[in-house]
Amino acid sequence: MRSIMDQTLRDTEIIIINDGSTDTSLDIIQKLSEEDTRIQIYSQENQGLSATRNRGIALASGRYIYFMDSDDYLEPKALETCLDKCEKNNLDFVFFDADILNKEHDFSINLTYDRDDYTDENELYNGIDLLNILLDNKCYTPSACLNFINLNHLRQTKNLFLSGIIHEDQLFTCILYLEARRIMRINDRFFKRRLREDSIMTRRFSRRNMDCYFIVSDHLLAYANDHPITKATIDKYLFQMLDAAAWLSYRLPLKDRLYVASQYIRKYREYVSTKNLLILLFKRLIKA
Repeated sequence: MRSIMDQTLRDTEIIIINDGSTDTSLDIIQKLSEEDTRIQIYSQENQGLSATRNRGIALASGRYIYFMDSDDYLEPKALETCLDKCEKNNLDFVFFDADILNKEHDFSINLTYDRDDYTDENELYNGIDLLNILLDNKCYTPSACLNFINLNHLRQTKNLFLSGIIHEDQLFTCILYLEARRIMRINDRFFKRRLREDSIMTRRFSRRNMDCYFIVSDHLLAYANDHPITKATIDKYLFQMLDAAAWLSYRLPLKDRLYVASQYIRKYREYVSTKNLLILLFKRLIKA
């Protein structure tokens, strides 16, 4: 919170939504609001990240919007730099990179946010072209927290977070790119991610992860059907997402692995390599 309150860009509204917290979070936020009149507090019964962000979109009155995760940190000049870039170039959104705050901890997940080798911060990109560049170089990241977005563009495209799932950024950010016509990057690691035990990112991979990946895939395939020009890009995106998910699924119990394999074979065969499909089915047996 203080990394947002201490931004050099002062002309902001800070929308805090208490999504049914059961600890002392609300007390902390209320105390902070006594220090900073920009803070607006809203409370609701627990509805999850997607519904909470969507409410933030509905409440926002500024020209741009940024989604901040509650356990991370943002460099002080981030929002001001993003605003300046967007205003000067009439952008739909601008993106930047990230770093891990607590690198000393081993959470057994491989994250990289470096895209400066493949994109030029002085170049103006079309969203489909940019997404293809990032996918081709295996450096696309779906985190919504790496984008500073023109709110009018977001509302015009009616792009919201899909409620009731995890991996919601996989759908939202992909559509954000596909709908944008004017994108630029800032070559800074403004966002600092803090990894925690038992967070959505670090908790044990489960069948729910796969069910949500399949839901995201179905929505993207429906989008491609309505926007044929995006089909090749979405196919490429789905292969990278679902092929990686198939590899991760070898950790699931046998019953769940058989279910996941049947889904791949029945609906998503073109988005998984034979190698990873075999790993999904037989890796535990091979290791044994």
